Amino acid sequence: MELVNALLAPYLEIEFRHSCKTLDRKEQSTSMSQYRTSRLNHRRGGTLHENPHESMRPLRSSLLNGAISDEHLAFKIVGYSVPSERHPQRNEDSFLIEEHSCLVAVFDGVGGSAAGEIASQTAKRATLEGWKGALRQIHKGRYIRRLLEENDKIDFCTLLQHIIEHADELIRSDGVKEAGTDDLATTVAIAAIYRPSEKNEYSMVYSHVGDSRVYLLGEHEPLKRLTTDDGLLGKLVENDLVNEAEAHRIDQAKQAEELSDAEFTYFRLRGGITQALGGPFPPEIHTAQVPISIGDRILLCTDGIHDNLTDLEIEEILRKAPRNAAARLLVEHALIRSREERQNSIRAKPDDMSSIVMTRRF
Repeated sequence: MELVNALLAPYLEIEFRHSCKTLDRKEQSTSMSQYRTSRLNHRRGGTLHENPHESMRPLRSSLLNGAISDEHLAFKIVGYSVPSERHPQRNEDSFLIEEHSCLVAVFDGVGGSAAGEIASQTAKRATLEGWKGALRQIHKGRYIRRLLEENDKIDFCTLLQHIIEHADELIRSDGVKEAGTDDLATTVAIAAIYRPSEKNEYSMVYSHVGDSRVYLLGEHEPLKRLTTDDGLLGKLVENDLVNEAEAHRIDQAKQAEELSDAEFTYFRLRGGITQALGGPFPPEIHTAQVPISIGDRILLCTDGIHDNLTDLEIEEILRKAPRNAAARLLVEHALIRSREERQNSIRAKPDDMSSIVMTRRF
């Protein structure tokens, strides 16, 4: 992944915006995915971490890495990540699961090097620090790992925004020192579940910067993409070069024949993101919240998933997969697609791949 550069200049002017809103069950944001070009040669193995804190460790091997939450909780949380087959010893993605307080996040390091891995790991560490600090403040000095409850003193959108701002600051300080360069950045998609005043109701607050995404799949509803990528296609829409329907069609294409020459150029350049944590400018953080019903599944994923798979393919896997296997199956299907020849699918793209799936059980 790379931040927008001169290649994109003919297509857009860089602008940054902030959004914080509450979605109802029928709202859906249109967002665009990213594209990176490289080829794969990968051997897979697998390990599963039962302890969610194991997901905090750097993912530095070719093994698949996962985490599964406890059975007694209202939300089943499963995370899975694999490094790119081009660099199986280095995963520039990171993911975080705090099961009892129901915080999850994915990060995708920018730059295609060790600096990208450092950026995503630094952001993960800062996010956990910020979350623990917030819980201590809310619970008057005690770190209590339990679901947050809505009250007049907590603005959940602002809480996530401050945590992301802290991560951005830590990348610019600790991350730069560790990497030995200031050319490092990462995306983020983060979500937290809280309980409103109604006893058996839950809501999710979520934020993102870059092109890591949050999806919501209702038990009897189509898949909803809740986030809009900070990327080329979104800027083309903002500048009235394409409309939202055209941008979505370009983003979901599988064959070059589905696109005009200009649209295929947009498709190939969609890997340029317009902002990230640790990037050249402080990020504008997109934040919103939505109610969560029994049976709903929430997906957080990096672009290694949604660049290889279409939204329809993601929906089919999410709907059919067992709760324990959904995150892993998304990664495995994305890996299969990434190995295809370009003449078979223009979506094929080797990459680090990470997914977290949360399912409300009761």
